[in-house]
Amino acid sequence: MLLYKNFYLKGALILATIAVVGSLNIDIVMRAPYFPTRGETLIGDSFGVAGGGKGFNQALAAARLNADSYMIGCIGDDDFGYRLRSILVENRVDCGLLKVHKGVATGTALITVVGSGEHSIIISQGANALLNQNDISNAKKIFKEADCVLFQMETPPKTVTAGLKTARLAGCKTFLSAEPPFSLPNEAWENIDYMILNENALNFYAGTSRHKTIDKMSEEILKRGVKNLIVTQSAKGGKVFTHDENFNYEAFNIRAIDNTGARDAFCSGLSVGLSEGMPLKAAVKFASACGALACTQMGAHPSLPWRHQVGALLGESSAEFE
Repeated sequence: MLLYKNFYLKGALILATIAVVGSLNIDIVMRAPYFPTRGETLIGDSFGVAGGGKGFNQALAAARLNADSYMIGCIGDDDFGYRLRSILVENRVDCGLLKVHKGVATGTALITVVGSGEHSIIISQGANALLNQNDISNAKKIFKEADCVLFQMETPPKTVTAGLKTARLAGCKTFLSAEPPFSLPNEAWENIDYMILNENALNFYAGTSRHKTIDKMSEEILKRGVKNLIVTQSAKGGKVFTHDENFNYEAFNIRAIDNTGARDAFCSGLSVGLSEGMPLKAAVKFASACGALACTQMGAHPSLPWRHQVGALLGESSAEFE
């Protein structure tokens, strides 16, 4: 039987250590019958306010998967910011490097969710735009202790680039959830161990044309220095591209209510699985289960799954996942 890192080995539970550098938002979520057209007013359905932002989601998801989780980011000195910090602390995420900026609003996202579970988002960056290279330097000690560091594109691209390089030099694996897509400098690509994106972002980074397939565009990304590329395709599963092998993975059959945060759950699941010693295909399956479960409730942070829920979906024994 394979021994993953979080097994009880000689009486000690060894956890993954995951650092997350990124955004924190308050999500204001409204369900609607369909996406409104220009100038149209719709009567919506359910409404909710929850924690969100790709960084917040990934740090929270990692903690719920039994990892030691660290959040590096920025919030404002407002009720939204303190609410987000409180949620993280309650879920045992270390917030020692979560900076509070006075006189600045916390990031906010307005999310519309339609019947299929698909969503559209408008983001006000707020304090997230202030995350800088000094914040990255202050996190070096954590990077040296971490198995993986997760990044996204809801903070300044220069900060993301500096973070990828610093984390790689510290000796840990780097993950980039490359959405929303922004141009990356050439030096960033070679410092990405795992890049996770959807087809729209792949089109942005590789430059789509009628002659380019997903496989061809993915090959172009790998040639820039990325070690592994995962293209998520929602209910169709996704594709994994490495320099040694390519393979497809299937999605779990679930009833999607709101897929906000699903890719963040996937990213955290992948990083935790790999940190625990799972082979890539097993880690991708584990991550896919995390992403599926994140679609089963409204809002990002309420839907992020706990370890025992992932184990139940995978049909594994509780001893293997606790």
